[in-house]
Amino acid sequence: MTSPRHGSGTPARSRAFVIGCMAVALLAGPAFARPATRPELEAKLRRCVVPGVPDSVLCGRLEVPEDRSAPGGRKVSLNVVVVPATGDSVRSDPLVFLAGGGVAPATRYAGFLARAFPRLRRDRDILLVDQRGTWGSQPLACDGAEPLADAAAALASLRRCRDSLASAADLRMYTTAIAMDDLDQVRAWLGYDRLNLYGVSYGTKAAQVYIRQHPDRVRAAVLYGVVPLALPTQLDLAASAQATWARVCRACAADSSCRAMTPDLKRDLDTLLAQLALRPMRVTTFGRPGSPRTIDVTDRAVRDLVQGMLGGSRPIERLPYLVHAAATGDLKPIGQALGDDGGPPAPPRGVFLCILCSEAMPQVDATAIEKATRGTFFGDFPVRWQLRQCAEWPRGPLPAGFWRPVSANVPVLAISGDLDPITPPRYAESVIRGFPSGRHVVVPNRSHNDVDPCITSLFESFLIAGSSTGLDTSCASLPHPLRFATSTGAGPADRR
Repeated sequence: MTSPRHGSGTPARSRAFVIGCMAVALLAGPAFARPATRPELEAKLRRCVVPGVPDSVLCGRLEVPEDRSAPGGRKVSLNVVVVPATGDSVRSDPLVFLAGGGVAPATRYAGFLARAFPRLRRDRDILLVDQRGTWGSQPLACDGAEPLADAAAALASLRRCRDSLASAADLRMYTTAIAMDDLDQVRAWLGYDRLNLYGVSYGTKAAQVYIRQHPDRVRAAVLYGVVPLALPTQLDLAASAQATWARVCRACAADSSCRAMTPDLKRDLDTLLAQLALRPMRVTTFGRPGSPRTIDVTDRAVRDLVQGMLGGSRPIERLPYLVHAAATGDLKPIGQALGDDGGPPAPPRGVFLCILCSEAMPQVDATAIEKATRGTFFGDFPVRWQLRQCAEWPRGPLPAGFWRPVSANVPVLAISGDLDPITPPRYAESVIRGFPSGRHVVVPNRSHNDVDPCITSLFESFLIAGSSTGLDTSCASLPHPLRFATSTGAGPADRR
């Protein structure tokens, strides 16, 4: 799962994976040739328009049992999109994208995927299935926002959400293991022999679960920002974020312009948090339409913002300026960042909690929280708050051995950013041991949400070959320095 916001348990305010996706899509080049007619798919799917893909997209729905042990019971309608191959000869092993964001709808990324992998698309379809409970596949969404300042009111809101959803859904039936059996049912329905999996963040966990449950149906898999099944990742978030923050402080100190702006970045953040703990502030900013907004700048909001911005190299380049300006009295830049609602919407609250509470929080030992979070800027509140939320939420059944590491003879390429505060490289190292044909590449100065042409080219080359043998990873070694912004008007993009 990705890191939580203070109140809702939904993903942090980072410019998530979609930002990198959009950037790569803009670089990806020519328009598509219209694929040939595909009668075997068009008998089950219809032609439709999906944002970012000019034409030749096929859409449909497949009903699957909500409780897969009771196939005659209530159904879930899955949203399915196929972006067909551009050539006349099509292989029966499409690319399947498993989204992160805990859990975002895969179909949202059709445009990015269609543009990012032009060579792969010559003879392979892209198959996208919105996971049960997320947007497009009967979302477990609740009306109303959760109040953040009042814990009792927040828990009351949570209970209302739970009770409203429980009238139409069995909240125990929205786990990753069940969703991966859904995916295999879609595969069989459309007549594909095997799948090539591309998982990001939470999607890497989903990919591992699919591989364990259906190993003979996987040709190859790429994993970016790897979430291990066997480790208590929610307990690790504070320490992992602290380690990335320490590296950013060192990088700022080694950069002459950043050092001149803030000789002690760590002290700036400590000072700011101490000030806000004593006296929260309010600042007026202006949104994109130009209308004023009043933003509450609290120590918890800033902790969450810093943790979220550490998830991408571009936000990291802006972070020292925001922290230093706020610590020295100018709250407008950090208020603007707190009020920025850009990026993709969070997943429906219900499905996020179904997965979090059934799969991630049972791994957390409450007696270990104090030691695990001691001395970190992120602190112990987020994981303790998640435990309180999950005490109110139904837990779904998991297969025996769900948290054991996955082991399979499937070619796997894992990629980690060495600055990743959510899924640090050691996670991928632990996962790749279970795959004799696996390989792990660590990319310098990238974080959790960074996707660029180097990374997508590695994925594409690996998936086309179905093996990492001879894979050229030299682009991952090219210089990619952090270039820190030192004012509002001189962002890192202007200094490259």
